[in-house]
Amino acid sequence: MDFTQPYDRARYISFLKTYLLPEDFADSEETITPSFQPQFIRNVVKIGEVPSLDLPVYEAEHPSENDPRVSLSRDVFRLMAQYGKKRALVLLVSNNSLNFRLSLITIDLKWEKGKKIQKEYSNPRRYSFFLGPDTKTHTPEEYLVKQGRVKDFEALKNRFSIEVVNKEFYTQIAVLFTQLAGGKREDGR
Repeated sequence: MDFTQPYDRARYISFLKTYLLPEDFADSEETITPSFQPQFIRNVVKIGEVPSLDLPVYEAEHPSENDPRVSLSRDVFRLMAQYGKKRALVLLVSNNSLNFRLSLITIDLKWEKGKKIQKEYSNPRRYSFFLGPDTKTHTPEEYLVKQGRVKDFEALKNRFSIEVVNKEFYTQIAVLFTQLAGGKREDGR
């Protein structure tokens, strides 16, 4: 997968289906109408679902060149609460840029016993890879392609988690420093 190419829905559906998500990923094309007035997202389409992960996959357009991450996230959190979803994979595509984001978004929903979901959420998280012609793609290639298909949601979350990426980065730096200094590490490297 060439992550430096501009966004193309068919290519990303193929990537998700063939390389990243479990085999039960089913693509679709369902226009989503928010029950609120979003600040930034427009033209939301549900492009697939992974039943085994309880994970919808959305594509959402936004008009900003500068990628207003907090406001975009807030719109997506509200959309997820509207549909009672605690997690979603979202492709955030700008109308004014060839770059875009592939984001894993999670929230905790507040439930009322015996009633429908309240429109409250907490502990929102957005993990993203910035992709497109003006981006560096080593990390997305390492975590989204080379590791193969994910088996469960925790594995998917770890692919997007900055803590995991940072730990791997600093481990590699420590190994290189040890080699440069002529020493040995406890793990044998």
